[in-house]
Amino acid sequence: MEQRGIPAVMITTDTFTQFGRRMASTQGCPHVVIVDTPNPVRGLDPDSLRARVEVMMPMIIDGLTLPPAEIERRLKDVAKRQIHPEGIVRSSVPV
Repeated sequence: MEQRGIPAVMITTDTFTQFGRRMASTQGCPHVVIVDTPNPVRGLDPDSLRARVEVMMPMIIDGLTLPPAEIERRLKDVAKRQIHPEGIVRSSVPV
């Protein structure tokens, strides 16, 4: 989602996706497009990295080009689950 009028995409490994979503929500951006890839990426050869990027590219483009309202519509349920997982009580910024 746009923060201060600038489209934003976060790229993470799957280990950090939920953490990234929670951190983005504390900055008022709970619906940021987060594109993740399996952990680890360290030590992958260039061809393997390129293959992962090619899989992620459509989501990166969507995150940078879709209207904010469409991004929020698509991510509303995902963001809610990642920020407030069912059965876990913690302090967080509500979605």
